[in-house]
This record gives sequence, structure tokens and C-alpha cells, in this order.
Amino acid sequence: MAQALVVSPTEGEKFVAGPFDIISRVLGSQNNDTFEMYELAMGPATIDYHVHHHHDETLVVLEGEIEFIVAKTNFLRPAGSVAFVPRGIHHGFTNHGPTRARVLIMFTPNGNQQEYFRELASIFAQTPLDMVRLKAAQKQYDQELIAMD
Repeated sequence: MAQALVVSPTEGEKFVAGPFDIISRVLGSQNNDTFEMYELAMGPATIDYHVHHHHDETLVVLEGEIEFIVAKTNFLRPAGSVAFVPRGIHHGFTNHGPTRARVLIMFTPNGNQQEYFRELASIFAQTPLDMVRLKAAQKQYDQELIAMD
């Protein structure tokens, strides 16, 4: 059953995965699996080009400037910008820096991405990076990487 939720900026499960700091803001279990929302903070880094087959993704740039790549087209956008990427559309994004950027990410419907982020944090906590484990997690949680031609 959906429940009302009001959280402060410091509430939510935190995941640290390499250059990415992720905080859960709203989980699908709190809204009948309608959506889930996370806040991502990142220094200069890239979310690799990928596709989701089971959910749409909406991204809101809260701070900094993000270069989105959506269906092989680049869009450099400042804070306040929104990108909506329907399932099946290839996409990725980069913070070229030098400052940190913050992005609010919403997946519709819920895909339990907190489990993916939890696994990512565990993978990035070990050195060297276990690429076999990373690729398995990406496949399990609807994060299919796509080669840029």
C-alpha cells in the first residue's frame, strides 16, 4: 500500500560506488511499485551508454552541468534541465567537471534499483574491479551496456 513520505536531505540509504554517491529518496515499495527515485552526486565521471528494457528514466539536473547522450545525440544541459528517456532508448551522461554535479533520477515503474546500487557499492569497494560481477549485476538489474559506434 502506498504511504505518505517526507524525507530530509540526509535521509535515505546511501551507496558509494566509485565516483558516484547515491541516496535513495523514494522506493517502489513505498508507492505500489509505481516509481523509484534516487539522488546521484558525481565529480567528473560518466554513466556509460546503456539501455533499460523494463522501465523509463527521468533525470533532473539539480546542480552542475551534465552532457546527456540520448540515441547517439549529445545535449549539454545546466541545472534545472530535465531528460526523459523511455525504455528501449540508449542513453548515458557525463559530468565533465571540474565541479560536482547532482542529478535526481526516477525510474518508472519500480525496478528495485536500490538492489543494483547496493551491489555496485559492494563491487566498487573491492580492488581490482570485478568486471564479471559488474556485468552480471548490470544484466540482472536492466542496465544493458551498449557500445557506441
